[in-house]
Amino acid sequence: MKTRTLTLVILAAAGLAACGDSTERKHADSLATAKAADQQRLTVQLAAQKDSLTRVVLQADDFIQHIDSSVSRVIGKSKKGSKTGTLDPLAQQIENRKAVMARVDALVARARATAAELKKSQEDNKVLGAQLANDEAMINDLNATIQHQTATIAALSTRVDSLNGVTRELGATIASLEAQHNKAFYVIGNEDELLKKGIIVREGGANLLIMHPGRTIQMSRTADASAFTAVDQRGTNVIQMPEGNHRWKVVSRQSLDYATVEDRDNDTFRGDLKITEPSKFWGPSRFLIVVEQ
Repeated sequence: MKTRTLTLVILAAAGLAACGDSTERKHADSLATAKAADQQRLTVQLAAQKDSLTRVVLQADDFIQHIDSSVSRVIGKSKKGSKTGTLDPLAQQIENRKAVMARVDALVARARATAAELKKSQEDNKVLGAQLANDEAMINDLNATIQHQTATIAALSTRVDSLNGVTRELGATIASLEAQHNKAFYVIGNEDELLKKGIIVREGGANLLIMHPGRTIQMSRTADASAFTAVDQRGTNVIQMPEGNHRWKVVSRQSLDYATVEDRDNDTFRGDLKITEPSKFWGPSRFLIVVEQ
């Protein structure tokens, strides 16, 4: 009885134990399945993210390659040989980016150098601008001075023109006065002819019925200048006598000492009258009277 009871107890315990092991196993299997499903989901998600990242990288690579090509054209450099045969895609992308960055750095350095040159040029331009401003101010001052001088010259020119007019008038007046001053007159004829013309008169001497001793011939105080021949003392050196073997006498105040003749006998002469010293010859009188003897 006790044995049977013990057996039943053992069988019951074994059954309970068997039932407990089956429940735990099911729970463990459920956890394993969930874990596997989660791992599968993560694997799919990672693959999708990797594909997305690859597309982004490829798009970025295309964009960078485009920039690389443009930069190469700008700085005049060609691409170096590719190492795609020895690098995996990700490493290749890194190398490509390094090459692009090197070109970009070169372009940036070149742009900075150009900017520095431009800045220096602008500074030089500022100096030149200041110099040009000073030069322009000086030119303006000189121009103002020139304008002032031009106005002064114009005023002086007007004054000079006026003075020239006055000078010409004075010159004409002086020439006229000189011509008048140097104008001389002469007349040649016999005594009776000159007496009739009123050029000469007889003066002095004794008043006798037949003779008038001591009487001299003098120029009339009322003689008409139009009866004389006018000459210029400065240009008239020879006074021609009428043809013939006549003797002539100067009855006016001139002296034959300042002239030369062919045949002189005191105050009478023959031939032409050649004046050697005009100022002294015409000094006593501007009227010369030569009377035939």
